[in-house]
Amino acid sequence: MNHNSTLRISLVGAGKVAQALSRAMALGGVEIVEIYNRNRIEAEKLAAEFKNASVVDRIEDFNTNVDAVAVLVKDDAIPETARRIAPNLKRFHASGATDRNVLGEENGVVWPVKSFNSESVNDNLNGVAFGIDASSDSLKQTLDRLVKCMGGRVFDAPSEVRSQVHLAAVFADNFANHCLALSQQILQESGLSTDLMQTISEGLLKGAATGTSFKRQTGVAIRGDKSSQKTHLDLINSFSNAQELTEFYTLVSKHISESHNTHKQ
Repeated sequence: MNHNSTLRISLVGAGKVAQALSRAMALGGVEIVEIYNRNRIEAEKLAAEFKNASVVDRIEDFNTNVDAVAVLVKDDAIPETARRIAPNLKRFHASGATDRNVLGEENGVVWPVKSFNSESVNDNLNGVAFGIDASSDSLKQTLDRLVKCMGGRVFDAPSEVRSQVHLAAVFADNFANHCLALSQQILQESGLSTDLMQTISEGLLKGAATGTSFKRQTGVAIRGDKSSQKTHLDLINSFSNAQELTEFYTLVSKHISESHNTHKQ
């Protein structure tokens, strides 16, 4: 394909990741050509958002006049899905934890370092970091261009790098979000508003933006305040999942204390 021509991409999948990426592609001038999804109705809903996009009943029927096929399905389904794509079609997935070679043929990865859920699926992707990798220079150039169309910023992400960043993302998003969910549970069961944590939560973002989260650590665990920790543990006994909260509180407090005693900066 000519580097000045419109990128043409077909999709396998119509879930949250497929919705978010395809919308960002289209906003950046990428043509969504065809969509396949096991649930045809969902594919039709997504295709209706794009000019001239059509739905196919079989992956094997994809138009071969495209730059690549985006395989945007659950990680476990990627290998079997890829086997159904015509061998001459380039393909890429968007998984942080799946090796690109499970795709076979000429393959790549376009992985956004972003969590997609029901609230974020319509976010624009301007400034989002995308890890890319590819089995050929030509496909890598295509994927680099695709990310720029979506407003993202590219970093090279071969499998070992992507795995490390994905692990970091689990702590930054999945684990941190779980902690916020527990915080909201405590407030709700106490009859208090969950927005009381807004300012504190915004402070966490400052550490994320500057890479200074370790230095920003505060609280009773880092101070070794046993009296306050006992007060917290006594309070936890009044909540519906007291045992789990107690175990979690104790483990995290111990880790904070030991980390800052061992790695003082």
